[in-house]
Amino acid sequence: MIAITPTPGSFLDDVSTAEADTPLPPPPPVPDPADPGYSGHPELYEQDREAAGAAAAAFAAAAERRGEAVGRVVSTWVATAPLDMLQQLLDQPDEVMPVFRPAFGPVVVARHEHVITCLSRPDLFTVDLYAREMARATDDRTRNPGAFSHFLLGTDDDDLYRIDDVLLRRTVSRADEPRLTALARAEAESWARAAASAEDGVVDVVPTLARSVPMRIVGDYLGVPAAELGEPSALDGCNGGDPFPLDDALLRVYAFQEIAEGRVPTAGDLFGWIKDVFRNTFNNFDQASPWFTEARERALVATEYLTAWIHALLVAQKQRLLRGEPVPDTLLTRLLRLQQEVGGAEGGALAEDVTALLGAPPPDGELARRLSDSMIRSNVFGVVVGAVVNPQEATCRVVDAVLRLQAGEYETVDGASYDDAVRLARLDPGDAGYETGLARLRAYALEALRLRPQGEVLLRLCTTDGAQLGGLPIRRGTPVFVGYAGAMRDPRAVPRPLAFDVTRDEQLVGYRQDAERAREAPQSRLYLQHGFGRHKCLGRYASEVTLQESLRAVLRLGRLQRCTELELDEHGLYARSLRIGVGGGPR
Repeated sequence: MIAITPTPGSFLDDVSTAEADTPLPPPPPVPDPADPGYSGHPELYEQDREAAGAAAAAFAAAAERRGEAVGRVVSTWVATAPLDMLQQLLDQPDEVMPVFRPAFGPVVVARHEHVITCLSRPDLFTVDLYAREMARATDDRTRNPGAFSHFLLGTDDDDLYRIDDVLLRRTVSRADEPRLTALARAEAESWARAAASAEDGVVDVVPTLARSVPMRIVGDYLGVPAAELGEPSALDGCNGGDPFPLDDALLRVYAFQEIAEGRVPTAGDLFGWIKDVFRNTFNNFDQASPWFTEARERALVATEYLTAWIHALLVAQKQRLLRGEPVPDTLLTRLLRLQQEVGGAEGGALAEDVTALLGAPPPDGELARRLSDSMIRSNVFGVVVGAVVNPQEATCRVVDAVLRLQAGEYETVDGASYDDAVRLARLDPGDAGYETGLARLRAYALEALRLRPQGEVLLRLCTTDGAQLGGLPIRRGTPVFVGYAGAMRDPRAVPRPLAFDVTRDEQLVGYRQDAERAREAPQSRLYLQHGFGRHKCLGRYASEVTLQESLRAVLRLGRLQRCTELELDEHGLYARSLRIGVGGGPR
């Protein structure tokens, strides 16, 4: 790392301390067999060669210890003060530190230019760090040798990624925004009615609104519903909380280690399974952490329960389709209909459409393999896991930021204000300015989340020799913390980055719109909460609608009062509580 004088107590000061506590021995000399001193004394050369090998091993071990120490500093700051860390890096002169690249340890990227590079160059920086845990929801290859072991969020292999991407984005698209708006609004307004009648006028956003809207979308749009205890479920003859036997067809391909039977989940069960899997996949990398083992074990149990439930739903809906019975229009049933197309008279049309998007025909039989029961099950699993925790966290932070706007904590631009947001939220369909008002309310949600983002960083792995960021070489195998939250407040790309401005240019650009993303909306280079490039969130439309409608419901409750700060869990990762006082019922 370039020598600088860090401020005491800063991120860079902690890194310097970690490096000082893990000294490196001098680099070992490499003996030259052509050295005249070895002439006639081969035993001397052999002794020096062995000594150099031992010294090299000692240096490598010391370098590994230092890399781990620096990695712990990065992980601690990401968990406890991520925005402070990223701001400190943004404040460094570009010519001194374009990116944080220590001699040993992970890289941290905060500047907009380099964040965009990391997210848009999957040939250099991949999502491989997520792959292993994502594969736990796929078939066991010892039972099904031809099984795939990937989910598209955990691979950058073109042969694996692109076909799945086309099929999934065919079933989850921006054409669904009106339906998503109706679902989210119905759930948010139901919450608002309950909140308005709260006995003490105080509600906690985290376990209620922020959770219930994404869960409604998981059930009604993705096709993985819960059932309250004792209430009828989507499985004929089964109620919420009931056990059900594991299907023989699933047992032939999937290795269960933790559970002996499935369970129809209540809303609490389903949320718990999703969150346990999410936590383990995206926030459980440090094996030295005291909660690493518990988080891993909880995720294994949750993965098996969720896998069994999705498979049971798949079988039930597939049987209904085969009998010609009506089924709900969901991600799950849309994939099952595509499966029927591949095996029926319309298979040729689907193959032609996929070929047109990919620019080349898929291998013979590949569409049928990608639409097998196993692949539908694991793809629905992956989408569901990403569809609850992130929107919940984002909703909490949007509400928190709007309360800060109300308190005057932000500089505002071009008329942005809490009162303006309330005015927009109170517009109803048919009112003058409703459509433009709803679009501006969406901008309030996105701007709020820019200033108070969830997650703050994404992980990538440099997998190619010769990669560079800011002119600095990045070694193959180096983990990269991609600070998209820093990019959204980089003054080089975002004017007045700490101001609340709902008129910002979103910097929309197309991504592969001449190929497989031809039907996708352009991507924003400003608002990076849902990623950028290849791995732009599949649920981006549902998530933005969730934020818009949740904010609308909160603001329609009347004058709000902050009762508590946004409280995070003991690990500093997830929202635990945000209590607000409401000043009246919804309009």
